[in-house]
Amino acid sequence: MSLDEIKAKLDTWEEHAGTFTPLGDRGARFSPDDWAFPTVYFASDGRTIEVVTKDCDLYDVDNYLCKLAQLLGCKIVTEHLEYF
Repeated sequence: MSLDEIKAKLDTWEEHAGTFTPLGDRGARFSPDDWAFPTVYFASDGRTIEVVTKDCDLYDVDNYLCKLAQLLGCKIVTEHLEYF
């Protein structure tokens, strides 16, 4: 999915509103308004994300990633976990 498509979907996310910031060739960053949730970096390939979880409750991160996967309409897969 393109970064524009990701941004369009994130713009509709009322429960976890935030700021989508394009980062040029490095992709984009989504920073939720609520600091209890992690910042997510999207690579320019539209397939790779990095989740920054500093000072975040793991239960909240788990719930957040599940909701993000549902919003984007795709699976989020890590080495040990899968969200969809």
